[in-house]
Amino acid sequence: MPIEAGRTRLLLAQALAANDGEAAIAEARAAFAVFDRVGAIREADAAAAVLRSLGTRAARTGPRTIGILTKREREVLALLGEGLSSPEIGQRLFITRKTVEHHVANVLAKIGLSGRGEAAAYAVRHFQQDSASK
Repeated sequence: MPIEAGRTRLLLAQALAANDGEAAIAEARAAFAVFDRVGAIREADAAAAVLRSLGTRAARTGPRTIGILTKREREVLALLGEGLSSPEIGQRLFITRKTVEHHVANVLAKIGLSGRGEAAAYAVRHFQQDSASK
């Protein structure tokens, strides 16, 4: 029950804030680490707010799904690397153009790219490295 434990630590941090700043920071950081690890974004944001109120920053690693693509997102990325348009990708994967665009947006966000061109270049580099290492 890591989220419950994190919530308890966060409440403890808030209670300690007035009397023992160092202990409060330690508890808030522990709570933040738990929330960050399990992907509890709202709770991590609350812990980060408590840390800010205590005069320190939270070292956010980012959502755990960043950089981890689903199987379908990898398929879409590979087809982007082949230079296919959204309608062409949709036909190939038997999904709508709108669904393709949704997957493309997720890929861009997860990998941290700014457009389809960058995604295509990334796919070419990434999939060439994968096939070269096999």
